[in-house]
Amino acid sequence: MQSNAGHALSFTPNPKLDAALQSGWEAWEAAARGAGADRVAVWLAHRLVNPALRADLRETVETALSAEDGDERALALSEIAEIAEGHDDLLADTLWEGVLATGLDVDDPDLLYEATSHLAAIAEDHGDPLAAAEYFIDFLNWRRQPDHGSDPEQVETAFEEVIRLANLDGDRRAAALFEYRQAQFTRLAETDDERASLGDWEADGAPYASWA
Repeated sequence: MQSNAGHALSFTPNPKLDAALQSGWEAWEAAARGAGADRVAVWLAHRLVNPALRADLRETVETALSAEDGDERALALSEIAEIAEGHDDLLADTLWEGVLATGLDVDDPDLLYEATSHLAAIAEDHGDPLAAAEYFIDFLNWRRQPDHGSDPEQVETAFEEVIRLANLDGDRRAAALFEYRQAQFTRLAETDDERASLGDWEADGAPYASWA
């Protein structure tokens, strides 16, 4: 993702954090922990062109970098990512990747779905409906694994998004395939079949693939 240009100045309070941001969540997280919460808060305020955020974000950054509880870390990352959205898409994308990674670590479907929705929206805003759809396909594949459960409505919405994005990308065949898969899932949900809430609902265990 390309970030907005307002902060692409010759000066940056932390070139290492800027460089790490280009390499994705894991690189940025390592650099941020090395820098410490104070410096990260200064850096965030500079990127978002809002000096007042330095004090406001200090505690949230500390939680995002060091909280032992995965849900607390993810909530803190989400708060910062939501501030960044619309101002710095590269930063927002990286932080939502952090929420996604945390959701995978703790097997939390709500964290995964929230991160998936935001990441897909950013990808679509940048003109890449295929990449957006792949986030939802990844969520569906995660949900189909043994012992993975979620609200059936999240699965229904993920299917709807994949279908919409396939049509947007001009692949009617892929849209029709996912429409068929959704119809099968909906029948299970309507009969309160436990597979609509837990585990794989498909007879064929092969993961879903995108139309790339």
